[in-house]
Amino acid sequence: MIFSVLLHLLCGYVRFSASGGFTERFINLCSLEGIPLWNLKPDKDGITACTSINGYLNIKKSAVRSGMRLKIRQRRGLPFFLNKYRRRSGLLIGFVLFIAIISVMSSMVWTINIRGNSVTTNEEILAVLAEAGLEPGVFCDKLNAAEIRFFALSRLENVTYIAINLMGSAVNVEVTERTPVPPLISGEAPCDVVSAIDGQIAVLEVYEGTKMYEPGEAIRAGDVLAGGFVELADGSVRFRHAEAYAIITSQTEIEASPQRTTENAVLTEQKTHTTLHIFGLDIPLFIDSEATPSATRKSSLCIGGIYLPVGCTKQIFNTYTVQEKEAENDKLKLSTAEEYLFKKIDALGGAEVLEEKVIVNGKIKGEFLFRKSAGVAREMMIE
Repeated sequence: MIFSVLLHLLCGYVRFSASGGFTERFINLCSLEGIPLWNLKPDKDGITACTSINGYLNIKKSAVRSGMRLKIRQRRGLPFFLNKYRRRSGLLIGFVLFIAIISVMSSMVWTINIRGNSVTTNEEILAVLAEAGLEPGVFCDKLNAAEIRFFALSRLENVTYIAINLMGSAVNVEVTERTPVPPLISGEAPCDVVSAIDGQIAVLEVYEGTKMYEPGEAIRAGDVLAGGFVELADGSVRFRHAEAYAIITSQTEIEASPQRTTENAVLTEQKTHTTLHIFGLDIPLFIDSEATPSATRKSSLCIGGIYLPVGCTKQIFNTYTVQEKEAENDKLKLSTAEEYLFKKIDALGGAEVLEEKVIVNGKIKGEFLFRKSAGVAREMMIE
């Protein structure tokens, strides 16, 4: 049904009315002459129907023989549309150019969608793909997905697999990154367990290696708690990966002083440089500048959830002036307390505080006696 309607519109058809004679004889004569009729409907004095352009040109003989009078009601289809605007060449040329532009644009890459990356940024991946020839504005038939994939894998260190799938004018890039492995001291490599802080040993349990101190003894940071060696009965020495658990009792002081004056950066000037991006073509709307932008914002045209290769990049350049300002009393107290709190967290994070003495006299000073797990592994250098 839809195909026949499209065919009639493409070839053109005429809707007409026939009245004043013998309707059945008219229909029979049209059938004998091979004139197609459709959408037949009764009218006041006859019928209305549709026929092709050639059919209407040859229908007059049947109308005369049956005594029917014909009248055109509507002309529809592409031939009548072109005939109506035949003298408006600009409109025809524009229509042809529109079809040509749509055909060309449909064969180009519009957007590149990247999924699966967390360590490697989209900008890094897009830069490498652009070096390989994949960027918005290139023709799809010129892309070699295998070559682009191998090139990208050779340039992106944290990527172990990359898939490039072309879906119409969009390219979907699926990325798999390697899992970073933290640097560890080998379990077979000889190492000592040393103290990370100064203090007095509260607990020392050695599971592997040789105990060098006893609980209650004083030590300094870097002293060996458990040596990575074992002395055998025959006097020989074998090296081990020492393992030990140590709790150190120590004390520290934390002090925070108020800053009477503060330096505030005041924004005095702001400039924005805009660059248009149209199918891979960059059009700067400013004179080149060697300054480093304070912020960069990128945006793309999105229609119906589909990002088009049309957008802009805005580079924001801020100029600041440093001004000194006398701090207010309440803000002075608040900033001092905040500084003291951060210093306390840095110094005593994960520690058990045994005693705490805090003195507030303009500045804040704290004295702490604490216990902390402070045994850390240190690889032995054997010559």
